[in-house]
Amino acid sequence: MPRVNSLGFQGRPDIMLATDDNFSIPMESHKSSIGPFGLSDIRWILRRGWLFPIAGALIGLMLALTFVAFMPQLYTSTARILVDRSVNRFLQSTKILDQPTLDDVDMAGQFYVLSSDSIIIPVIRSLNLTRDPEFVGRSALRAAAGEADENPCATSFGGPCISYAIGEAKNFFKRLIGWRTASPLDPETLLERTAAETFLRRLRIERGDVNNVISISFSSEDPTKAAKIANAIATTYIEQSGERKVASNKLVNQFLEDRLLETKQQSINADRALQEFKAANNLTGVATVDNPLISRLRSEYVDLERKANDIAEAVGPDHMAVAKLRKQMDALNAAIRAETERVSGTEELSIVDPRAEYHNIEEDLAPAAPSEELRARLQKLDSAAQAKYRDLDFTAHTLRVLYHTDLRKFDELNQTRPDTEDAHIITKGAPPLRKDSNKSMLVLGGGIVFGFLSGIGLVIGREWAAGVYRTPEQVTRDTGAYCVILPTVDMRKRGRLDDYVLDAPYSRYTEAIRKVRASMRAYPSPNADKVIGVVSSVANEGKTTVAHNFASLLSAYSKCKTLIIDCDLHRRNLTAELAPDARQGLLEALDDPSQLEKYISKRERSGVDVLPCALSERNPNVAELLGSAQMQKLIAVARENYDFIIIEIAPIVSVVDIKMIEHLVDKFIFVIEWGKTKRSLVEEALSEADVIRDRISCMILNKADPATLRTIESYKGRRIAEYFVE
Repeated sequence: MPRVNSLGFQGRPDIMLATDDNFSIPMESHKSSIGPFGLSDIRWILRRGWLFPIAGALIGLMLALTFVAFMPQLYTSTARILVDRSVNRFLQSTKILDQPTLDDVDMAGQFYVLSSDSIIIPVIRSLNLTRDPEFVGRSALRAAAGEADENPCATSFGGPCISYAIGEAKNFFKRLIGWRTASPLDPETLLERTAAETFLRRLRIERGDVNNVISISFSSEDPTKAAKIANAIATTYIEQSGERKVASNKLVNQFLEDRLLETKQQSINADRALQEFKAANNLTGVATVDNPLISRLRSEYVDLERKANDIAEAVGPDHMAVAKLRKQMDALNAAIRAETERVSGTEELSIVDPRAEYHNIEEDLAPAAPSEELRARLQKLDSAAQAKYRDLDFTAHTLRVLYHTDLRKFDELNQTRPDTEDAHIITKGAPPLRKDSNKSMLVLGGGIVFGFLSGIGLVIGREWAAGVYRTPEQVTRDTGAYCVILPTVDMRKRGRLDDYVLDAPYSRYTEAIRKVRASMRAYPSPNADKVIGVVSSVANEGKTTVAHNFASLLSAYSKCKTLIIDCDLHRRNLTAELAPDARQGLLEALDDPSQLEKYISKRERSGVDVLPCALSERNPNVAELLGSAQMQKLIAVARENYDFIIIEIAPIVSVVDIKMIEHLVDKFIFVIEWGKTKRSLVEEALSEADVIRDRISCMILNKADPATLRTIESYKGRRIAEYFVE
């Protein structure tokens, strides 16, 4: 029955790669490109860089403490004003409408008025805030006076010194990025605008619990000054409201006066034209019904109709106020008709008069009914003359009524008090007894949290930018191959690492090399995995040391006859370590593979046979030599005489050697330098030599820092190291 791995896959061993438990996961699922930095890495990143969040939190706490210590302590005083915009005086006197005309739009407009230059500039000038260092700063005052700016750091270190340093830093960066402020022509204007900006930052306008109450709050370092400024704002607002009201009344008064004079002149002209027409047509000396009561009723009717039309245009013809006015007009109309009937004593002037069917202004403003004598004389005139008479009489009467109406309005306006206030101070600002809450605990907590998160972001960002491998899990996730990690060995204690597995058989390093051997034995290939290639992406990743120690482990502990071949003909590091005195080796063996034993150097302690490369200089034909038939014969001879052949091959990304020799190798060990080799470089190497991907038996994460490794693996506890003896 085929063996099934932990993920539920079954198949050939040559397409199965290692996991931590049974060394087997499907390789095909990992042939995609290196994945992005994942959330699963955050745990070990924070274990490794736990000092950064703590340091960030401490720095954030110190900055917050500095901010709280040197933050100005402010006092806030609040004044409240009541905005009382009454209804139109006519609506108030007649009790037609009781609701105020002040709505949300008007109140929002008052907020802008209170924070506008028309209010704050007079307050600044009246209180001389342009000479207050709290609002303009000491340096601005000295600059305006032409004095040199004094450096407070020269005498002491404290709040003024820190403020001075911050200001100088701001000016430096402004100059650096080109934010140069043009020199003002008027220093006083500059001081005033600076004070206004500070003033607006300290000012807060809010609506009270009641719709027409406005709260004016101002914060200052001096409680008395805060109360004085809040009251000054309220007083200035009320004074300017009164001034605007007086100016408005003057404008309306002038308008009504001009209109009254114009209406009076028009009435005189109309009456003169009527009298001239009467004189020309022998209508003078005839009495008409001229009743003072009727004239007064007609005047009131005209006044009511004008007001009804004005209100209808503002709120609509169906409004309650318009309906009430219409009822009063109907009552006046009925009274006029009744009085006319009583005075004239004729049926012709009764309500059944044909003109009564037209409810319009011509009927309502009709002149007094003519007498019998005048009517008789009018009957003698032709229709055109009669029409002209009626028109002149109606015009004269209408203008007379309009004149009396405007005269009454003018008198009412002159009788009103223009100094009546629309706003009142209901609460004066008093000096506060306590400082404002500067939310010190919130600032401190925010500083700690911000510093802590910044530290986390820094350590994660640093790791993301580095883009290197630090855990075997990362390598396995990206490549699909089983990975072991080799710690760095202290060279000061050991000197050389060529036989470290023999010097420290119970060390973690040696145990990791044993895991490499175990991963190969888990699923042997049909070729018995005799030829094992040790490769890396680039140079100096430690593949020479890994190759020799792996060979020593196989030879000394497994009692396997092992041959190690230096096929990195470019640098020949293996030869320099294991057979520095060799004068012949691989190149000579290629000439006669059957004489392999003749060119081998023996390592006495480990029992490993070494086939060195005794080149005095680099050979430009290296790749052809490795892919030649002679090389194939040499490996065949080695297979017959050795249990394992370990081949060190030149870096994949640097040269093409791997592609020439890969067909002779059964399994590969891929060495990655911990914390140095880029993940993208490993992927590039695997893509460059894709044919070896399925034959990678183990990935080795080499040269790991022991201290960092203990931090990353702290979750495993201390007992894991009880079996290791370094």
